[in-house]
Amino acid sequence: MIACRATLWRRARAGEADAPQFKPDVVVTKKQQITTTVDARRQRAQRVVKAGRTVPIALALWAGVIGGKPVQPQFNGLVSYADGGAFSIVRRDTLMTGSKGVALLNGDIVATGPNAFVVLQETGGNLVGIGPSTSVYFVERQEVETLFVLRGWVKVDVKSGTMRLTGARLGMQGRQAVMVLHADERSNEIFDEQGSTTLLPTGESAQPMSKETGPSRFFLRAEQLEVVSQASPSAEFLAKLPVAFRDPLPAYAKLPEPAQPHMVRAVSYSDIESWLMMPREWRGSFVGRFRGRLKDPAFFAAMDAHQALLPEWKPILHPPLEPENRLPDESRAEGKSDP
Repeated sequence: MIACRATLWRRARAGEADAPQFKPDVVVTKKQQITTTVDARRQRAQRVVKAGRTVPIALALWAGVIGGKPVQPQFNGLVSYADGGAFSIVRRDTLMTGSKGVALLNGDIVATGPNAFVVLQETGGNLVGIGPSTSVYFVERQEVETLFVLRGWVKVDVKSGTMRLTGARLGMQGRQAVMVLHADERSNEIFDEQGSTTLLPTGESAQPMSKETGPSRFFLRAEQLEVVSQASPSAEFLAKLPVAFRDPLPAYAKLPEPAQPHMVRAVSYSDIESWLMMPREWRGSFVGRFRGRLKDPAFFAAMDAHQALLPEWKPILHPPLEPENRLPDESRAEGKSDP
């Protein structure tokens, strides 16, 4: 159970933990991970599926097994609560606006306003809270459900399966866990509020470190290379924490009626500029996704002006010239007449 707000704040300020501290030897490198093992109980999620839908689902799973590739999870969360006005969605190459009742899918890029609080609820019970002035990408083609936070606040309550929450400098993956991430231009901060989690330093500059892990741990990685670990969140983090994130994310037994997002227009360069500059390891699908927008002269001109920052787009913007068609040497020799 999550501690009540008053208890959580008292413990966070006093540096206390919700359970006895564990002090394993931990090493984090660029490719290694920190793992905590707090409240790692697994609960089986039961789900009723109509008989007519079981066959295609079974065939899809079987195809993944036969092909030797694991079936990639597909995020599909319904917006069960939305406050602070409409939020924007970039779906494929189209800009949309969303509201309560809209479903968010793998590949969606969501941006909220300065007073927003949005809650998504998945069929397995997972909850995702998106705070004010936040930009988050529901990353596609990942082995686990992954949310990349470019800026702002995201809180997840993972009740089934595994979920990864990451920024450009620091990430965390967990099951049966509650995690909060804050990202800005200077740093990433993560609070392991509850559960079994794995710390994931990201980026090419990630360096080895040795820190203790345990319940209610707080991690910070700024422009320096080292990851700072604390027994409880910093006072600055708690002061900035959105009020809605101080309590458990709300779960609703009765979800709102499904709604469709409102289509605005095709995306412009300014709509996705910051995402095109995100770490290259996370933007791998963007060339195929936004390539069709190069037909728009304004979009092409903006991309062309920034091609130095987008090396993967250079052969798309300016394809290499094809060599002239020439006959092989043997063919030319045969074509010559004898003297």
